[in-house]
Amino acid sequence: MADATFSKAEILGQLDDCALKFEFPMLDNGYVYPADVRLHAYADQHRWALIIEHLGYHLRAGNHDGITNCLHYFGNCLRHKPGTASEDFLMVTADGPNEDTFQEEINWYLRSPIGKIYLRDKLVLFDCTPDSLVAKRIAIVEEQPTGTELLRSLLPTYKNLLMANEKELRRQIPEDIPLLLRIEEWYHPDLAGDELPSANETFQQIASVLYACDASIYAPTQPPNTHWSNWPDGGTM
Repeated sequence: MADATFSKAEILGQLDDCALKFEFPMLDNGYVYPADVRLHAYADQHRWALIIEHLGYHLRAGNHDGITNCLHYFGNCLRHKPGTASEDFLMVTADGPNEDTFQEEINWYLRSPIGKIYLRDKLVLFDCTPDSLVAKRIAIVEEQPTGTELLRSLLPTYKNLLMANEKELRRQIPEDIPLLLRIEEWYHPDLAGDELPSANETFQQIASVLYACDASIYAPTQPPNTHWSNWPDGGTM
């Protein structure tokens, strides 16, 4: 295969530029309680694209609007500039039949710790009682369960419904660009600690994967840190 018409430096430079503009996922974002992530890398000789999903609960949005999967897009073949646009926020939950999930007065508290919600078109049960949360190693953020505990409790059973499907992922990238790599966890840079993607092993290797169109290059040596428990400052502002 011929050499790519883009460079690793171009990829890392774009990621750094977005990070400096606060358009790269910050897992300890003070306004978002983190829940889960996923990364997708696409490339051919002339084009590259990287999508990072950041699923979390926005306390200030409240209700089901707070359960949001934000898709961050990077690449040289995007339908909008690198980063994220308003249409890249996916919200896939809703109240169950004749049942309000959240309190009216403080709209991030659950009305009941046990209930039903729609997850896309599927009606699912949730259990945010203290015993259930302890069993799942989920700490209660406030004095009673909020949308944060609801979201985290739905993982990993319903992860595939909470994350983007292939049609949603490809809204901003060409339909024919090949998928090279999809990962569920990785070692993420500490942006609040001034670490840029270009200094991070994960994204150095992913840049090499995209440049060479070879997923086997991705061979991390650092343990993943993307689980929400590693980012306790997320959502605490």
